[in-house]
Amino acid sequence: MNLDELKKSMSSLDDVLAQKNSEPINFNIETCTSAQSRIAKQYRKGILNCGVLAVVFIILWLSGTDESVFPVAMKGFLGIFMAVAAIVYLLLYRFVKKIKLATSTPMQMMKQVASLRLYTLVAEIFFAIVLAVFFTVFLSNLWTLGTWTFWLVSGALAFCIIIALTMLPKKIRDFRELTSID
Repeated sequence: MNLDELKKSMSSLDDVLAQKNSEPINFNIETCTSAQSRIAKQYRKGILNCGVLAVVFIILWLSGTDESVFPVAMKGFLGIFMAVAAIVYLLLYRFVKKIKLATSTPMQMMKQVASLRLYTLVAEIFFAIVLAVFFTVFLSNLWTLGTWTFWLVSGALAFCIIIALTMLPKKIRDFRELTSID
């Protein structure tokens, strides 16, 4: 790119930035409301699933039965981790419910949705890292005990990852529709 092209691009960029848009932003409330309810439903499912798993693993942890395949310490870790995950999903659910689509100003709504996206992304990345570390330790323990169980659990994990990846575009769509404009 030569200097003349750069000057022309910069002047057109300055023209675009100098324009004032006086049109108000109108959200498609019906689409936003349905996206909000779908996101809230996903969080309710997360609360229920993590809560039930937390109770199961905490009971197994407190019972003190120690197997070589699944030691008590791993049960305790999973129980506590699932309880924390249920609490985080509960907080995200409450945050989704606080978004008032009909009464908020567009700036408030965009700020709330951006915060929700950030909190969700941070939580999901944190959960993925913790589960990756857990399954690394768990699978190495399974490998020492028997390769059949290792491959069985590895296959189940691969299946779960494939399901999660197929659900990811739907979650992204829901978050985009949360701020859909007419």
